[in-house]
Amino acid sequence: MKTPASTFCLLLLLGACSGKATVEFGPARTVPKDQRPTEWRTATNERMHVRSMTPATPPPSQNAGPPQVTANTPAGWEDQPARPQSFKNAVWRVKGESDTTCYLSIAVGGGVAFNMQRWFVNQFGKTEVPAVESLPPVELANRTGRLIEHEGKFTSKEDWGAMIAFFNEGNLVTSLKFTGPKAVVKNNKKQFLDLAKSIRWASASPNPKAPPIQPGQKMPEGHVPVGNGDGNGGAATAPPPSPFTAKAPDGWKATGGRRILHHTFGTRSEVYLSQLGGTMRQSLDIWRAEIGLKEMTDAELNALPKMLFLGDDAVLMDLTGKFRGMTGIEIPEARLLVAARLDDGTITFSKLVGPKVEVDAQFEAFKQFCGSIRRKP
Repeated sequence: MKTPASTFCLLLLLGACSGKATVEFGPARTVPKDQRPTEWRTATNERMHVRSMTPATPPPSQNAGPPQVTANTPAGWEDQPARPQSFKNAVWRVKGESDTTCYLSIAVGGGVAFNMQRWFVNQFGKTEVPAVESLPPVELANRTGRLIEHEGKFTSKEDWGAMIAFFNEGNLVTSLKFTGPKAVVKNNKKQFLDLAKSIRWASASPNPKAPPIQPGQKMPEGHVPVGNGDGNGGAATAPPPSPFTAKAPDGWKATGGRRILHHTFGTRSEVYLSQLGGTMRQSLDIWRAEIGLKEMTDAELNALPKMLFLGDDAVLMDLTGKFRGMTGIEIPEARLLVAARLDDGTITFSKLVGPKVEVDAQFEAFKQFCGSIRRKP
């Protein structure tokens, strides 16, 4: 008589449980993402690696942190929802031209040199960045700024055009950027310049009849603090609503400003989250330049280690040397850590820089911080 298959399996199971077997495990190994087992108990969108889509952020309310914007929308243009979490405090486009976009970014950190590098080299592939003084003047938000005009290949788009009007207050850069097909941008230059000229910050006073307060405007003696709290009408420094969350390590101090998840520790160390355009390699080379290093080779790029960031693999760049930031900050013996990954066509990164001795002590804390960063649902 044949033994049923189920009985045979039961006998094998009982036999395996009867002895005192010694279980040994081999050395730990890293399993590539595409070979990891499927977690069937997770939500469908997580198991299939599909990001949840959220509605576009509506324009900020009158009580939001950044200054409110008033402007005359040009004829033939239309307003679009603002996206302050992406540093787009007001957005427009040419009617019927869905490839166009024009947005205002108010008081974004990084300094003029850093942003000029992005606009010229990273985004339009130019080989040189001109002196700011050589650019033509332009009126933007009741201030005298400079005008950039580009034609050519914009990231991966051919025959593209761009106009950028900008001014700075120290390290903070306010810009109005208009991009789209070359012919459309060129034909809308007057509308762009008229829009730049009409932009104003709405009143920060509870009195609706109060006139707008402009960046740099001198306040009367004894006036309550406005803007950045210096009493002189400086641009507000409250951070935009962050689309990210993270668990900060003990000893890190959250700070204000427009950088996302911005913390400081020690004497001169800071860590923050931000986003850039361009390619991963271009961004990494910009940070290498802050330590005085040349552009990386293919071998150096491929050798970068991986770490957990935004719930997925990201590259980790770890540099030491004399740090000279775009804002003029210098640290003789510094260590710079950057975790970065391509995220929906944007380089999202977490950057830590400070004196080497301080960063050395917080290296594991930085990795834990990056591992905890998630997008808000």
